[in-house]
Amino acid sequence: QLGNAYARAFLERGAIVVGMDLRDTDSSIQLAESYSEQYMFLEADVTNKSSLQKSLNSITDRFSTPTVLINNAAIDSPPNSSAEDNGPFENYPESNWDKVIDVNLKGTYLCCQVFGAAMAEAKQGSIINVSSIYGVVSPDQNLYEYRRQRGETFYKPAAYSASKSGIINLTRYLAVYWAKQNVRVN
Repeated sequence: QLGNAYARAFLERGAIVVGMDLRDTDSSIQLAESYSEQYMFLEADVTNKSSLQKSLNSITDRFSTPTVLINNAAIDSPPNSSAEDNGPFENYPESNWDKVIDVNLKGTYLCCQVFGAAMAEAKQGSIINVSSIYGVVSPDQNLYEYRRQRGETFYKPAAYSASKSGIINLTRYLAVYWAKQNVRVN
């Protein structure tokens, strides 16, 4: 949802935009129809470096080296997930932890590595990493007490907060690392 809103805002201002996701959506198809010369959609997996490199090659073949990267891909256990997925920390499945960390943190890391390296080589660019307030403060589990009082099992899982906190420090690291190559990282 946010990615398409970002894309539309950039497109309305005349930018060339490439949307990337695991699969095409109705929203991205509509953007491609409305902005055929300015917009391209690529199927890509942010957890797979070769998929991202292939995407970079497609982008540079059609346009040029990207100058802006918005790392927005993220997952979390939604409120309607199973009791196991939103249960107490002690029972949170390792597989869920791995999936959230892979998409949210590793995905941001790999996108920065692939696209940021191209920007650094071109000596220009801006990387925007989307984190969350939960990357700065821990979720207040008391906010969800009403659900537990109704008999539901619900705790905001730790993986999302851990991943978003990691994005904040990765962003700080890269801001300093690429400053001399004129790549801004926020």
